[in-house]
Amino acid sequence: MAEGVFITAACKRIGRYLATRIAAEGYYIYLHYHNIQKDAEETLKSIKDKGGDGCLVQCDLSQYDAVEGLLNRINNPDHPIRHVINNASQFKDDSFLNFTAESFSSHQNVNLRAPIQLARSLYNLIPHGQNGSVINILDSKVFSLNADFMSYSLSKYALFGATEMMAQALSPKIRTNGIAPGLTLISSTQSQENFALASHLNFTGEPIKPEDIAETALLLLKTTSINGVTIPVDGGQKMMNFTADIVNVAKGILNEKD
Repeated sequence: MAEGVFITAACKRIGRYLATRIAAEGYYIYLHYHNIQKDAEETLKSIKDKGGDGCLVQCDLSQYDAVEGLLNRINNPDHPIRHVINNASQFKDDSFLNFTAESFSSHQNVNLRAPIQLARSLYNLIPHGQNGSVINILDSKVFSLNADFMSYSLSKYALFGATEMMAQALSPKIRTNGIAPGLTLISSTQSQENFALASHLNFTGEPIKPEDIAETALLLLKTTSINGVTIPVDGGQKMMNFTADIVNVAKGILNEKD
């Protein structure tokens, strides 16, 4: 009987890497998506073509009632859900000067409240005497804050704190850990030039590999002694202060590669 792993936003980008790599280890994937069913179907097909298994789960994580009880509704006793990876993320630009009620609440609902709800649901779902885990995908910004993307950054910083609080509140039944990636994949609003510069702002001088994030998730799934920890997968970016000097260092790295 394969254990089930519920992964939010598992149909593309980092979520797809998480789903396919974890499925390859024999876990059954509950593959969540919001509204891009085609991408979800393609990801699930890729998993099954490689000998894995899973199912699709549609849910709008911004809606409290939709999230509440979701794990109970979809849980298959043949593949009991024992792990949740909170990967979904609202990511829109606002600032301390122009945020709105909608921009603020939408980030907190998807990036903070839904992960906490799902962790609580997993705790209630798992029978007494059995164990599971939660992994929260954060952002390396939590170790070196700046004011950009205000509502997004605040929600991730709050989830960073909630990760340790959940580890305290839900143990020993549920272990809770976090992964804080550096810049990994180009966003839809980012230029190639900006991505090339920003992705080299770490001590390895390279963009973060999504495969490394997936391998870290596997480590946290399997290692029962790790609890209440957030692992930076950022090439050492958390040790940097983002000043003009650091930007110049990144430009130098890129020039050397050319």
